[in-house]
Amino acid sequence: MESIMETASSSLKSMIRLFDLIDNAGTIDSELQSSYTMGNRTIEIINTEEQLDNAMKSIEQTPFIGFDTEQKPTFKKGQASNGISLVQLATKSKCYLIQTKQIENLQPLIKLLENNNIIKIGTGLKGDNEALFKQFKLRLKSTIDMETVFKKFSPKNQIGAKKAASIILDENLQKSKNMSRSNWENSELTIGQIKYATEDATVVYDVMIQMLEQYPFTINIMPPFFKEKYKK
Repeated sequence: MESIMETASSSLKSMIRLFDLIDNAGTIDSELQSSYTMGNRTIEIINTEEQLDNAMKSIEQTPFIGFDTEQKPTFKKGQASNGISLVQLATKSKCYLIQTKQIENLQPLIKLLENNNIIKIGTGLKGDNEALFKQFKLRLKSTIDMETVFKKFSPKNQIGAKKAASIILDENLQKSKNMSRSNWENSELTIGQIKYATEDATVVYDVMIQMLEQYPFTINIMPPFFKEKYKK
């Protein structure tokens, strides 16, 4: 009985701490935190059909991935979208940057994004979903939007990738507006673009893993398909 009470007390304290962190996310000075990095992951830039096919076969072996996309920005009102030019997929050990405008046959990527058995973790996925359907007529399946997860704890607060990194990882995800507005259709990505794009995909993966380890009770708010994969 005493052991059960101690476990319950620990779980309650953990829950209170997470709620407090989310409610006070706006007061965290991320500049005082250490910079977020992708860790020991390697980066693969994919721009040929052969590279894409090999990468997708490798990713099929992992239960879930961090996900994000980038588009060349538009600067004039009413200007048509340039469409997705980069898809980022992060696993525990790698991050793949897929230059979609340079690959003619994207079927292996489309097949993976529509694969129910591979969970895609991202943030603010509504825009990505709309852009992917418009451009490729595909619908992302088995997704978890971290913004939606955090809203279950605090509906009034919008927690994006940067705040999530501060709250859960105690790290500062550096988000450069200049980099986000850069030309993602470049045939050769700059070092700054590679860093920015990679971290956008790896950070959501790392936040999810760390949150489940630090706050085990959060598994209860995850969709059934994620619970099943995580237990395995």
